[in-house]
Amino acid sequence: MRKCFLFISLFFVLFFLSACSSNPSLELVDANVDIVKDKSLLGSIGITEGERKGDELIPTALFYEFTIKNTGNKTVGIEEVDKGIELKIEPKDKLKSVSEDVIGFNIYNPDDYDGSGVGFGHSFLSVLKPDEKGEYTLNYDLGVSEENSQVPLLVPSKEKLDELREYAFDAFLIVTIENQEIARFDLNKLKN
Repeated sequence: MRKCFLFISLFFVLFFLSACSSNPSLELVDANVDIVKDKSLLGSIGITEGERKGDELIPTALFYEFTIKNTGNKTVGIEEVDKGIELKIEPKDKLKSVSEDVIGFNIYNPDDYDGSGVGFGHSFLSVLKPDEKGEYTLNYDLGVSEENSQVPLLVPSKEKLDELREYAFDAFLIVTIENQEIARFDLNKLKN
């Protein structure tokens, strides 16, 4: 009976150790953030009515760039819709408060963009092979510089934008696959 109990206990220990080690090994190699107004990075918003119909508005955005490396020996992610690597930013209280003060809502919550005329975007590599680095971007539109009924959100002052950029790393970068968190990085620890 004692040998059986020892064997079962050993089995559970090995099972839990292997389950823990099955998490991907990802390293955040580099992180940058800036305020940009660049059509090649952000695209544009087409005006569909009024005197300026057919013209484009280029939004100003908070633009994050991340380099992530797979330091493990297994491929991370699958090249299928909703099964690859995805990133999101979870703001800490100070960044959320600054975002609400500067823009009028929490830019990190997609639902808060409703009615603003602008939005957010990203570019991701859905798969990282062992020892491979991937470049990822997240951008959060902050408004446009010209008044237009289609895009009611105007870009805040330079001072307000500088304040938002100052606190932009007061957040966690969360890496998920199929809505399951596989890695979390405290961006404050990377601040230069």
